Amino acid sequence: MQHTPEHQRKRQSNRSPFLVDLVAENERIDEENEVRQRAIARKQKALEREKERAENESVLRALHEGKELGNLRLEKRKILDEEKRLKALIEIEKTNAHRKDHRQAAILAEKRRHASKIEQRRAGNMQTITDREATRMKLLCNKHNLKPKCSI
Repeated sequence: MQHTPEHQRKRQSNRSPFLVDLVAENERIDEENEVRQRAIARKQKALEREKERAENESVLRALHEGKELGNLRLEKRKILDEEKRLKALIEIEKTNAHRKDHRQAAILAEKRRHASKIEQRRAGNMQTITDREATRMKLLCNKHNLKPKCSI
């Protein structure tokens, strides 16, 4: 192969930085940066929408719990009124009863009713605690994007 001086000069200048179209290279870099910025903006908007949805969900849940608490208070008031009525009936029964066994039966019934009421209240409180803990775990799993352990 014969290497002429012109051929040799072309071969050496192939690696020259002056052969690169700097304007085109700059436009390509600008376009890549613009595409990257748009992708970042899309991700941020999606995160903001998810955050807003989670906040709205929390507010709705809080409002629902407020209504639930109001209902629980009303139910507690009814229970207390019923207790007073039953205590009054027991007192009347005690004063009217001539026999000891009637009074003992009334007391035993009162104790059973009281124990039952305590057990129902305890079961309700445990259910409320379990529900709130499950909700808290779901929120934490959603917040941290965890799936496997959030099957509560």
